[in-house]
Amino acid sequence: MGGYGSGRSPDSKKTTGRQLMIDIRWMKKQRLLVAGKAGVMAWECREKETGCVGYHVEKDRLILKYQNKTKVGEWESIEDEVFFTSTPCYYGGRRQWLLCPGCNRRVALLYGGKYFRCRFCHNLTYSSQQEGRADRLLRRARKIRRRMGGKNNLMEPFPRKPKNMHWKTYSRLRKEAEEAVALSWWIMGSSFR
Repeated sequence: MGGYGSGRSPDSKKTTGRQLMIDIRWMKKQRLLVAGKAGVMAWECREKETGCVGYHVEKDRLILKYQNKTKVGEWESIEDEVFFTSTPCYYGGRRQWLLCPGCNRRVALLYGGKYFRCRFCHNLTYSSQQEGRADRLLRRARKIRRRMGGKNNLMEPFPRKPKNMHWKTYSRLRKEAEEAVALSWWIMGSSFR
């Protein structure tokens, strides 16, 4: 069977990481938020298409067209409109947001389901919210290793000091990572007693 932390606990919720999502920041970078622009957004996993949505941008809204499979296995066509709003930025300009059609909340991301809604409407959590203390500590240690130019593998030697990093910073981060790994192993070991 699985080891420490394997499997899903009975009270765990669906997470945002496993959902199709529409990100207004990504759309802005791709210059897709221009009135009159239309196209298709597609998602892939392991080089296989997992979903696609047709879109049309108007001045104040994004119109989504897609199909959803019902519980009886039939396809239904859905046309959904998502309105835009914006807020001023401190140093000028404006930041655009999507208004969730379900709760009218200002969000940057909408997640797929039958309808594209915010994470609150879909009752989604972030995967990090479901991690135990030991898993959070290991994630922190891996993050420090990547910052140093290393890999996620905790069994490899600790990465060398990156160019232009102060030795004091390097020593502090290395100590933090090593303490996080030691404490996570202690937590995992004590759970087996």
